[in-house]
Amino acid sequence: MKVLLTGAAGRLGSVTCQALVDAGHEVRGVDRRYNKDLPIRIDVADLRDRNAPYALLQGVDAVVHLANHPHAGAGDAQTVFNENITMNFNLFEAAHQMGIAKLVFASTVQVIAGDRGTDESAPSQLPYLPLDSAVPANPRNYYAQSKHFSELLLEGYARRGLTATAVRFPAIIRPEYLPRLRAPSHKTLMRTVFDDAFMWLAVSDAAQFIVAILAAPLQGFHIYLPAAPTPATDMPVSEIIERFLPGVPLRKPINELHSLVDISAITRDTGWTPRVTLEEIAPVASSAR
Repeated sequence: MKVLLTGAAGRLGSVTCQALVDAGHEVRGVDRRYNKDLPIRIDVADLRDRNAPYALLQGVDAVVHLANHPHAGAGDAQTVFNENITMNFNLFEAAHQMGIAKLVFASTVQVIAGDRGTDESAPSQLPYLPLDSAVPANPRNYYAQSKHFSELLLEGYARRGLTATAVRFPAIIRPEYLPRLRAPSHKTLMRTVFDDAFMWLAVSDAAQFIVAILAAPLQGFHIYLPAAPTPATDMPVSEIIERFLPGVPLRKPINELHSLVDISAITRDTGWTPRVTLEEIAPVASSAR
């Protein structure tokens, strides 16, 4: 399959590029900056230009779209929201016009996290636990709103024939930072937003999930919430719920909950499960000392 990978020079993009090549795909990369270390050629282009996607999409079968401002702190509200929407709409519309078969879009867990933020005393806004891919949107900020609005755009294109998947990625952790998830001083790595539910995903697993989506016989529109099964803390799941998420309706008795996220639908649809878990990080942390 010939795949256009946007944001190919970025943190997730560069790992996804290698994963796609290893899976046998022919990859064309695009980014606003060049990266000479990738196994493919990078076209330097700006997706804010409405005409840019057409040349990039020539001969392409599928698109993996990672190119956006990466968080709310990447600029002021107008810049992040307007430019994300512009990039996404330009690419979605061009892909639709050119008959692209599949599109995978990198959304964010912030779409469901609400605005509770760091206030431990505030009630959680999560609708239930364990979380899954069906959690309704409750975007936290203008960055999350740009992603949610883009999900709605993409769903519309799926009704017109595009097979489209929005992935609400949690915190993407690079290998060099994985041991810190076990370090005592890093027990509350995800505390900045309690309603992110301490979710995380190794960058290698995020890339492999994208590969799995492209290989799966999906049709129509899908939203997925992938995460490692173990929260980004040594704290037991029951303690996390009692301390940070009290009052959130539980779909299982608390003593039966071993994870705050249920990825069974993802595994059923794509065959993917994460390979890097918190338990597997402990030996890495020990050897690093």
